[in-house]
Amino acid sequence: MKISFPTNDRKTIAKRTGRCKEFVIYDLADSKIVDISYHENNHEHHDHDHGHGHGGGHGHHDHKKGEGEHNHDEMGELLKDVDVLVVGRVGKFMKKALEGFGIRHQLTKKLEIQEVVDEFLEGID
Repeated sequence: MKISFPTNDRKTIAKRTGRCKEFVIYDLADSKIVDISYHENNHEHHDHDHGHGHGGGHGHHDHKKGEGEHNHDEMGELLKDVDVLVVGRVGKFMKKALEGFGIRHQLTKKLEIQEVVDEFLEGID
């Protein structure tokens, strides 16, 4: 089973999934961690500076997917083999993107990634 978490510090779940620094993917089997990998979230670096920077300072901002909706294609490719993405919260555009990619997400109130991983490990037989 592969589970992923958005993170900024490799220890806690990031508050904003789409803006996290990276995703950590845990590969779990036989009640143990088989592999841990970290993948940079390229979407985090997308310029969302309204009114400054590109567009000659005229506030140009091209979402291409509709106002407020961002292109999550790279994230979908990154998480395509993940069984579940564990998040603290998910916005409407992120939820729509995850559903479009067929990525199941699970909400948690826990902040520590290891705590959630331990719960998953307890559930694996």
